[in-house]
Amino acid sequence: MRKTLRLIAVSEPLRRHLQQRIFVWAVCTWVVAVTSTVRLRGQDADFVSDRNAGIVLQHTQAWGDFGFDTAAAATGRAGSPLQIGDKTYARGLGHHANGEIVVDLRGQYSRFRAWVGVQWQGGKRGSVIFRVTVDGEVKFETGPMSDSDPPRQVDVPVAGARELRLIATDAGDGIGCDMANWAEASLVRDSRMPFFGAGVISLNGEAAPAASPAAGGFSLIARPTGPQLAVMETARTWTVSVDRGEEVRLTMPLKNVTATLRIMADARSVGLAQAEVELSLAGKRVSRTVRSGEAAVLTSDPVSAGAEAEIVLTTRGVDAETGVRWSNLRYAAGDDVFPVPLVFPEAAETIPPPVLPDPRPSLEQELTEWDWRMQDGIGTPRQRRTWAEAVPTLFERGDRLIEYLAASGVSLGELAGQWEAVRKQWQTLSAASAASEAEWESVWKQTHALRRRIAFHNPLAQTGPLVFVKQVPSAMSHQLTQYSGRCARPGGGLFVLEAPGVSMRCRQLAADLPPGCTMAPDVSFDGQRVLFAFCQTDPDATSWRTNENQFYRLFEINADGSGLRQLTNESYDDFSPRYLPDGKLLFLSTRRGGFHRCGRGPCPVHAMAVANLDGSGVRLISFHETHEWDPSVLNDGRVIYTRWDYVDRHAVFYQQLWSARPDGCDVRIFYGNNTLNPVGVWEARPIPGSNRVMATAAAHHAMTAGSIILLDVTQGIDGLEPITRLTPDALFPESEFPVQHWHNRAGVPTAPDVPPEEQRWPGHCYRTPYPLSEDCFLAAYSYEPLIGEPLPNRANMFGLYLCDRFGNKELIYRDVSIGSLWPIPLRARPKPPALPSPVTADQPKEGTFLLQNVYESWPTLGEAKDTVKRLRIVQVLPKTTPHANTPKVGLANASPGKQVLGTVPVEPDGSAYFRAPAGIPLAFQALDEQGMAIQTMRSLTYLQPGEQTGCVGCHEHRSWAPTARTVSLAGQREPSPITPGPDGSKPFSYAILVQPILDKHCVTCHGPARAEGGVDLTGTPAGAFTVSYNALAPRVPYSEWKGSPQANLEPLTPPDRFGARASKLMQLLRKGHEGVQLSGEEFERLTTWMDANALFYGTFDPEDQRRQQLGERIAGPALE
Repeated sequence: MRKTLRLIAVSEPLRRHLQQRIFVWAVCTWVVAVTSTVRLRGQDADFVSDRNAGIVLQHTQAWGDFGFDTAAAATGRAGSPLQIGDKTYARGLGHHANGEIVVDLRGQYSRFRAWVGVQWQGGKRGSVIFRVTVDGEVKFETGPMSDSDPPRQVDVPVAGARELRLIATDAGDGIGCDMANWAEASLVRDSRMPFFGAGVISLNGEAAPAASPAAGGFSLIARPTGPQLAVMETARTWTVSVDRGEEVRLTMPLKNVTATLRIMADARSVGLAQAEVELSLAGKRVSRTVRSGEAAVLTSDPVSAGAEAEIVLTTRGVDAETGVRWSNLRYAAGDDVFPVPLVFPEAAETIPPPVLPDPRPSLEQELTEWDWRMQDGIGTPRQRRTWAEAVPTLFERGDRLIEYLAASGVSLGELAGQWEAVRKQWQTLSAASAASEAEWESVWKQTHALRRRIAFHNPLAQTGPLVFVKQVPSAMSHQLTQYSGRCARPGGGLFVLEAPGVSMRCRQLAADLPPGCTMAPDVSFDGQRVLFAFCQTDPDATSWRTNENQFYRLFEINADGSGLRQLTNESYDDFSPRYLPDGKLLFLSTRRGGFHRCGRGPCPVHAMAVANLDGSGVRLISFHETHEWDPSVLNDGRVIYTRWDYVDRHAVFYQQLWSARPDGCDVRIFYGNNTLNPVGVWEARPIPGSNRVMATAAAHHAMTAGSIILLDVTQGIDGLEPITRLTPDALFPESEFPVQHWHNRAGVPTAPDVPPEEQRWPGHCYRTPYPLSEDCFLAAYSYEPLIGEPLPNRANMFGLYLCDRFGNKELIYRDVSIGSLWPIPLRARPKPPALPSPVTADQPKEGTFLLQNVYESWPTLGEAKDTVKRLRIVQVLPKTTPHANTPKVGLANASPGKQVLGTVPVEPDGSAYFRAPAGIPLAFQALDEQGMAIQTMRSLTYLQPGEQTGCVGCHEHRSWAPTARTVSLAGQREPSPITPGPDGSKPFSYAILVQPILDKHCVTCHGPARAEGGVDLTGTPAGAFTVSYNALAPRVPYSEWKGSPQANLEPLTPPDRFGARASKLMQLLRKGHEGVQLSGEEFERLTTWMDANALFYGTFDPEDQRRQQLGERIAGPALE
């Protein structure tokens, strides 16, 4: 598991020692104070682990918790003393491969020293390669080291360097026991440098709050009213917004002056009004007045060696709101000029995050321009580009947008000429032999500004007001926990952005709700009302596993903020509400009961339900045995949603798209049920005027976020063929790109090329797309990496953007304190047709299935053609207890429960028509003439009361057209009833179904007194099961979650690979083992057991399992 602790974010580039000095910016969630304990003598060294020494660092690692003066430890555990070989160390950093520690040197150190080695764990444990880089250049590297190796000494020069990286890798053999110690890690200070203390900000004469945690490198210092200050970390820049009579002051101490020096700074007006800027050193002031676009260079009088003084930079508003961008703070000693290291300490991330005011107009522009920098790699920590290198990409993507608009009949008017004029400037500059950085920056900025105007000139982008949610991500990043009330963290709410692309001013809806978490809004078809889910949070909560009384409830409010009403109030999680065309409400709920079958929990199952618009009349419409997500109404009136379909399959994959009618009828695969890459697809929405959908390809072991895709299922329903990547800059998380140590590559035989944006911002991600067309969409985007289980994601990850498939992305809104999600136009939209429903309150609780031809299957049944005589109807039982295999129902890992309802006949033409109970999960098996399963369904379906549904074949290939024929034979008769299975198949019980046969025929030779071949087939309890079951079940091929999908013959289900037909045990019995002659009824019992995945129990209830283990009967499973 990956743990990230950010103390103060890494600084901007440092330059050569005594030639150009570093300017340091802090982007922190936890601040280490720079105090008077900082030593200024020549060879004094500071331990990197000393959290009072002002050391600025961040770290990542693939397992456990980071150690300050201790070894790394399992998450939440205390670390052991640092030990390499037989030597222990009092100071140092306890790390773990794979990972790195990034230290911000600030140009103030001359050497780095440490002892490296693997934490002692008994000998011959671990295999770590240690590497040290200074400003990207490798200065030290070991070969693979284990805990049997002695410590290696590190002593590398770092004079003038900006960044030190301490890297631990796993030597290519996995991360087991790879506890990497950096013992006695220390930095030697350079005594020749003046010391600049921590800066202090005041707003209108009062101490300012700390800077907000940075979002993409941008922080804000502000109170609810008054002046504001934006910190732009990697550009060595801060911008002040002041109105008339307002003042912002930055004060920092200067000590250890070893030679006469002067202070200089650049100030540029970025607003429309006037401002006064002032630089003071040792009480001597120099000031200027700057107007729109004007720049000033302020230079102080000199101070002499040995002096101590204060540097004060002041910005005053003169006539109206305006912005002043300060940059290039530096000092001159003689003829040499060096950057001044400056730290803006950030506040620790707090939950709920502080409520920040909307940025003022001048800072809105700074935030937008800063976003352009981060997209283009201007000054980024990785994959940097110059202004000149960024401009060609801008034109390439802008040209594609312009071509698209022209093809759509959109006239650009004067924008077209302006675009060509800027292009000429670019071409002229490219041909020049010595163009300056300022010239390139000017062309870059003009190109960006014009491209933004063109993007919002698109009629599709003129959405009007947007409703959206500000939200803190859940306390644990996972597809299950992100929607669990017990994991909800407070902060944010429901908001309206009134003028997207023009202003970032927004208003809050439902502001009177108590502290809590809001998510997943929907706008009514007439644009007048908004549905959303809200969870009131416990202010005293300390752990998500204890917040058992936190639940999401449904609310509705008018678009103008009036008429708030709560729709649900039961002790369930109700969320993702959607307006239905028939005037009802669709949502997800945990009302059905049950838990997931893998991992630890509890993770209650949430599935689809409908209700009246006032919240009354709730009816479950999904009877799937595990989780569903993100329902949305398609243009044809059907519902599309994500379903986790891992019946007897790998638990990580198969969270893909399904469809149903709004009443729950006609459940069908939409896309991906046999797809391994992407791992899953969520947040599907219909595209206006199209039969395609837009969705998010995301990870399993993290909250929903990843890459936005366009799906065209006319091109196939599995794999990459139906997918168009709308955001190819972001790889599919967990399959193509790791989410910390979560990397399930089963569907990615060849590693893809990593896009430059992914290299620049590893793990960056998109989510909550809202399609405006097949080419343009709104989405949330984060520069920060997606964090996976069991950690939370950062509170302020996401901003809102206007995006297109051509690579253009324009910031619409960002609150640097908290993430913004789910942008939806607050306007009327076409209402899909209301589909008629056969479901009524007086319908019997059953329906009918019509199967046209069982032989039209995929994979094909091969040699089994014309041999299918019956279908076995198997009920899949939801898990009623939390946590994987707690308890198990058989040997199969994380298996669902099952019971056999019985069989129905298959006609000679392969058709079947039968009645089945409604409201329970069902799976089918195609049986041969001996009643053994040729093909088993590793999925499920269900019926609504009164539903009549059908399919062409047994998971037929979706690209096939149905074979032309007359009415099927089964369709010409009444539906068959289900013929019950043998005793012990419902409720399922091995002790009743199988053990009597063993007692009659087998225990004479295979009993405790005479266990021939070492096989005892008595029914004596043994462990979780019985002696005979433990002996026989391993001899039956069963389907289960294994290390890889391929190990379990996935994703498709080949015939004759599981159950009785594939069992050597059945082959042995068919031959008449030792003269034993089994009756047809006895063969049916054994076949039924083997084909039911060789389970033992028919319940998850521990008490009922105890009775079944003793051979007693039970009433049946509590939840069906």
